[in-house]
Amino acid sequence: MNNKGIIFLLENSTDYLFLLDQGFREGKICNPLRVARYGNEAILYLKGVGIYADRKHYPLPQLIMIDSAICDGSALAVLGWVRRQADLNEVPIIILQHAEQSRALKETFDKNNNAHCMQRDDIAGLVQMIKTLDLVKNHAVVPADVTSDRVNPVLSFV
Repeated sequence: MNNKGIIFLLENSTDYLFLLDQGFREGKICNPLRVARYGNEAILYLKGVGIYADRKHYPLPQLIMIDSAICDGSALAVLGWVRRQADLNEVPIIILQHAEQSRALKETFDKNNNAHCMQRDDIAGLVQMIKTLDLVKNHAVVPADVTSDRVNPVLSFV
């Protein structure tokens, strides 16, 4: 498995993961995608402890995406923890925000990350969001090989 350009996602909605996978296919983004469903899983993976200690199989990501409305309420805690880690401090973070969130909460997230985009529930919106990731192209987004018939990311849960 090619570990370059790992995208790490904290998200627990399987519907959103399906849409994201479709958006990655449409946007021809072929980065491997590692998914944690809860904040504690995300931190264990990013710390590299327990089963995640083998960085050959569980590499550090080059892009982190966090759903701001993760069901266990850990998005801000994970974001704060990541920004205090020397080996993760420069990793770009995309906060997937929801339209119904308060302005104050959005401002809190905006102050603590390198980038920000709104979460979209439709394929066209996801493709647009993914194209925004080109801003961090040197960090993570790897164009799909146009000769390859497989352009979808490798999706795996941590």
